[in-house]
Amino acid sequence: LKPDSADAVRAAGETMVTFSAEMAAAEKELKAFLYKHLYRHAEVMRVRADAEQIVRDLFDVYFADPRAMPDGWREGLDRAQDRIKARSVADFLAGMTDTYALKEHRRLFDHTPDLG
Repeated sequence: LKPDSADAVRAAGETMVTFSAEMAAAEKELKAFLYKHLYRHAEVMRVRADAEQIVRDLFDVYFADPRAMPDGWREGLDRAQDRIKARSVADFLAGMTDTYALKEHRRLFDHTPDLG
């Protein structure tokens, strides 16, 4: 194969560059280690679950009462169809930084998990 463009590489229908068997084995071993000791570590999973709960809590509050959202986001949502309201709330949440989400959760709830 002698592709002359990125499109030719995509159209080739076969792998053109790959790791050696030794490097592929090392990559597999590294990935297994990282998943076990980093990505799926118990503390990482705990923080992730707490962060997901914070987002769920915020979504539920904002969806039930759009007045809890800032002025620019809540206008018209009290009369909007549920799917439009859900999309607007999701967009608002997606734009939050972690720090802002924690601040909002503390404002709206008595208990906010410690993600640190």
